Amino acid sequence: MKKNKEFSLIERLSSMLNNGGVTLGVGDDAALFGETLVAKDIMVEGVHFTKGAPFLHIMRKIVTANVSDIAAMGGTAEYGLLGIAIPEGYDVNAEDIVKPFEMYGVKLIGGDTTSSQDSLFVSVTIIGRKNQHVLQRSGANAGDVIYLSRPVGRVRELLEQELAGGDTYNHYLIKAETELGDLLGRTGLATSCIDVSDGVGRDASHIADKSGVCMVIEESRFPVEHLHVKGDAVMFALGSGEEFALLFTVAEKDISELEMLAPSAVRVGYVETGSGVYLEREQGRVDISEKGYEHTY
Repeated sequence: MKKNKEFSLIERLSSMLNNGGVTLGVGDDAALFGETLVAKDIMVEGVHFTKGAPFLHIMRKIVTANVSDIAAMGGTAEYGLLGIAIPEGYDVNAEDIVKPFEMYGVKLIGGDTTSSQDSLFVSVTIIGRKNQHVLQRSGANAGDVIYLSRPVGRVRELLEQELAGGDTYNHYLIKAETELGDLLGRTGLATSCIDVSDGVGRDASHIADKSGVCMVIEESRFPVEHLHVKGDAVMFALGSGEEFALLFTVAEKDISELEMLAPSAVRVGYVETGSGVYLEREQGRVDISEKGYEHTY
């Protein structure tokens, strides 16, 4: 399986790190220290957002990305740290920094600011609290059912409109699944979980690899009615990143309870013995392990 540069670097770093005192480290959505969860994301102009994107939208996106990582672990986001490099002439409103944190009930407690020669750079760290159950990527079992917290693909559709010259920038405004993350963390109904930041196929492959199973997405169950795209809408949606939906697995015995408590969750597939991630179509299976989003604008 071909891996992109980001994942290859993460693998190399993982083999070199000393995780003494860390309950969970590299390989899940957040690190766990005792009762504390920590997530960190970096976003760079031209890679994660366009030059014309409003600063408030950029801040919403990076805060959401980190809060989503905490939710994917079943935890609750509580505190934030901000690092930002601002190019000369770039207008930054302090209120636009604080609002996205407040939207999630997160207290901004510090950070650092500096100047930049030509591009905006933003880094956010979110500190959260674990729930009764810590969700990981390694718990999926053959026979489990795969769920998405909501349909995906709209983020990619809106992004492509922006890159074609549109000025709505709505794809930055997606919200993290904090309520569902809390529910799964309290009940332990999810056997594994990840947030969709790199695309369903690619993110499902992290669960498949960590759990030692095969993930099968059923085309007949995968929702695309909300999209307005030409061609293969399912493949289009599978390649949509930065959705910040939750992709998770549930034991068959817990399906009824999950669907009662989280009726908006969408059943999209199943787990079996083996390895890899596949889309099950009428004409046969297609390997979608690398179907995802490349972070570049």
